[in-house]
Amino acid sequence: MKEEKDKPDGGKSDKDGPGNSTVDVTVNYQAANKTHAFPRGAKVSDVLAWAIGAFAIDDSVATELELVVAGTKEELPGSKPIASLVKGDATLTLDLVRGDIANGVC
Repeated sequence: MKEEKDKPDGGKSDKDGPGNSTVDVTVNYQAANKTHAFPRGAKVSDVLAWAIGAFAIDDSVATELELVVAGTKEELPGSKPIASLVKGDATLTLDLVRGDIANGVC
C-alpha cells in the first residue's frame, strides 16, 4: 500500500487519476497563472484566499475578486466544494476576475 504524503508546496500527490485525494487547481490572473494542490473537500473560498495571497493582491482590491471556471463568467459560490467542479478529474482551472462592483444606492 502506497503512503500518501502531504505536499504543502503545491506538488502533485502520490496518487494519480480520479481516485486522487487532491485536486491540482490552476488559477489564472492577468497574464500569470499559479497551481496548488488542494484537498478534494476544499471550498472555492479556500482557493480564493490562497490565490489572493499567491498573487500578492492588495487587500483593497481583494474584496472585489471572485473565481470562475476558466472560460466562463458565472461566479462560483465560496461554499462550493472544488470536488464538485472536477467531475472525477484531478485538475481544475479557474480564472480570478473582478466581480460586479456596486456603485451607489438604488
